[in-house]
Amino acid sequence: MHKPTWRVISILNYVSSNKGVTLVECTNALGIPVGTIYPILQTLVDLQYLAYDNSSRKYTTGLRLFLAGSVYATGENGYESIREILRQSAEKSGGETMHLAKLEGGNVLYVIKVESTQSVRTYSAVGAILPAYGTSLGKALLSDLSLEAIKKLYPDGLKPITRNTITSFDVLMEQLEEIRRTGFAYECEESNYDVRCIARPLRVNGHVVAAISVAMPIFRYSAEKKERIEKELINAGNQIEKILPYMSL
Repeated sequence: MHKPTWRVISILNYVSSNKGVTLVECTNALGIPVGTIYPILQTLVDLQYLAYDNSSRKYTTGLRLFLAGSVYATGENGYESIREILRQSAEKSGGETMHLAKLEGGNVLYVIKVESTQSVRTYSAVGAILPAYGTSLGKALLSDLSLEAIKKLYPDGLKPITRNTITSFDVLMEQLEEIRRTGFAYECEESNYDVRCIARPLRVNGHVVAAISVAMPIFRYSAEKKERIEKELINAGNQIEKILPYMSL
């Protein structure tokens, strides 16, 4: 691995996954010495891939990074088609938030988001990552893996995100077996309090490559809504699976 390139990419990934980071936070999180990381940060600011706020002394994503991401997300490679499929499904499922995500190591990486049309909505962001075992999307993405493979992803065990997060490999494997059987993954306040999610794995040539989900506040969840959402996840999933083989997700 080319170390200078790794440093730049690591900085961009870290800053874009947070709402704002200081120089000290960045160097501590990435293990890059201040004398090495500071000129990289300044160069990225000068080129507008990052922005720097003098009052807070924090770095955030810049215009050029946003534009590069926009081109990637709306290019002629299926992303806009998937976004439209999710938008239509979100509308039919009560205007809740919908996501498409992929697995990155042991984490869920949010790739596409369709925002809720409701006044009270759940928070999430494209590019954000969360431990996969603590989300419905993540459990859908992990659903084909063996216990051995799961333990390799989490050698330090399953750390709680909230008090409801699964921390037992046995319980997680039971849920993954249920996902394989039913085609649906569920989460109730495991990654965010007051939020419920339902997800569905998406396959290419029989292998799980992505997942889609609907997230909603608990107070809008009901048995009737669950049934409607699952129907929409099936419909949307069938359409998206026809697009995925032609994409480099």
